[in-house]
Amino acid sequence: MKYGLKQRIIGAILVVSIAVIFLPILLDGGQRPPLSQTTTPIPDAPDKPSIKVAAPDPDDVDTDRQAKATEEGHGKSALTERNTLAAWTLQAASFKTEDNALRLRDRFRKVDIRSYVRKNKAYYVVYAGPFADTEKAAKTKQRLKTEFSVSAIMVRYDPMADVRN
Repeated sequence: MKYGLKQRIIGAILVVSIAVIFLPILLDGGQRPPLSQTTTPIPDAPDKPSIKVAAPDPDDVDTDRQAKATEEGHGKSALTERNTLAAWTLQAASFKTEDNALRLRDRFRKVDIRSYVRKNKAYYVVYAGPFADTEKAAKTKQRLKTEFSVSAIMVRYDPMADVRN
């Protein structure tokens, strides 16, 4: 085909397609038919429930017991500044092989010390705990030192560490 004939055919196709698109709009007077409602209205938000908390009876409050608990340290809040539960764990040892880490974990468990192993890059780390109270963690740290000759370090417990790694 010659270029002149090819260009005329392409031009004719363009003119016909433009006519098919715009002729109905021109013949209808430019008005489009109304579209049906396809969206639904969003309902109003429900009312917030009201929660009523009764004030404690002053006769039921034992102020002496609360004061003793605060002095002994049992009344301390175990919440962090972000209002999440503060927990600690003891990092006891790290090994290159998983078998050694599991062996130490099993030794801890035989004497009723909660323990677990986590993989940290190329190492397997043995932890004892977790503990919600630092005093219990300190006692267990001393117990690890005397019974197993392990110098553990107290670190903040992260329950989601396995999920993130």
